[in-house]
Amino acid sequence: MAGAVNGAQGVFLPQLTAAFKSIDPTHTISTEEFANACERILPIFDHLGTVFGFARSELATKRESIKSVAPRLKTLDEVVAADVKANTVTVKNSASRNLHRLVSAIGFIQTLLANLASDPSVTLRGAASDAYNATMAPIHSYLVRKAVQASMFTLPSRDHFLQSIGETEITAKQHAEEFNPVANTIIARVEKLYPVKMPRSDTQWI
Repeated sequence: MAGAVNGAQGVFLPQLTAAFKSIDPTHTISTEEFANACERILPIFDHLGTVFGFARSELATKRESIKSVAPRLKTLDEVVAADVKANTVTVKNSASRNLHRLVSAIGFIQTLLANLASDPSVTLRGAASDAYNATMAPIHSYLVRKAVQASMFTLPSRDHFLQSIGETEITAKQHAEEFNPVANTIIARVEKLYPVKMPRSDTQWI
C-alpha cells in the first residue's frame, strides 16, 4: 500500500512486535534493549497527525536519554534505583522520569492497537481518544489535555491510518494480538519500580 512506513508494506508493526518480544522482562530489563525497542514506537506518531508529531520529538529525546545511561546502568532497575538514591526520580528530565514517560507512550500505542483490533467499527479518533485518556492524559496538565483532545478531530480516517502503516484490518489485528500482551508485561514490570507517584508534565507534551 502506498505511504507505508519506510516505504515497505507491513514493516512497522512486525518490527515493533519483534523489538519488544526480544526483551526478557522475567527478572530485569536491559536498558539498551528497552531503548532500542522504543525506537520502533516512534514512527507511528508520524501517522497520527500534527499533535502527535510533537510527542514523537519529545519521545525521541527521552529515548536518547535512556540510551545514554545504558553503558553504566545496565538494567531499568538500576536506572530507577540510581535516581531514587539521588532523590531525582520525579525531577524533570531525569532518566527515571523520562523512562516513565516512554512507558506511558508504549501504553498509548498498546491501547490504541487493542481498541482498533477489538472493534472494526471504531474510528481512529475514538480509539486514539480512549487510549490517550487511559495512558497519557494522567501525566498531562489541563491545558495540554485540552489541546490534545481538540486535535483529535484532525486525525486521519481509520482506513487511511492503516494504509499509511502498510496494514490491512486483518494483519493489523494479528500484529496487535502479538504485541499487546508483550507490551503489557513490560509496562507492568517497569511501573513496579517506582516508589512514588509520578508528577504531571507542565507545558511539555510528555
